[in-house]
Amino acid sequence: MRVAALILVSLSFVAGSLPAAEDADVESHVKAAYIYNFARFVEWPARAGAGPVRIGVLGHGDLAPHLEEVVRGKSVNGRSIEVTHVSAASEGDCCQILIIERSESKRLKDVTQALAVKPVLTVSDCGGGIRDGVIIGFRMVDESVRFQISQEAAERAGLRISSQLLKVALPADGKLP
Repeated sequence: MRVAALILVSLSFVAGSLPAAEDADVESHVKAAYIYNFARFVEWPARAGAGPVRIGVLGHGDLAPHLEEVVRGKSVNGRSIEVTHVSAASEGDCCQILIIERSESKRLKDVTQALAVKPVLTVSDCGGGIRDGVIIGFRMVDESVRFQISQEAAERAGLRISSQLLKVALPADGKLP
């Protein structure tokens, strides 16, 4: 577990170390790697079912192709991983993880309210996602990809987030280091 946490921390420094022309690609790739690791450090209730870990992507952006590349051939706790595109929040409840792209920032609150008590890990690439009800929200801090976790939103969804993941997250209260 300690090694995995170190991997998460080291990923946060990758984005700031490459040429500017590659920044958007690198940022998306780092976020995709984080999402894969989120799946390893979250426990879903038994009612969430077995089978593959389904990651839904809502909206249009750069994350989906990078995510598909990162998870190709990998598994989480013995379960394969599937990435699928969804067009509405109502489709999100068939996923264990729902990625909400920046293109959906205006609908973010509606999406999180629709899924609030369902066992879906909502992950936002919309900046202020935590205050709008997502469980994990990406933030850029000093040119590094970081994330915040709302324990309250996770508990409402019936998800348990590993203390190892919580240790490497930014404070959810909005106060950045």
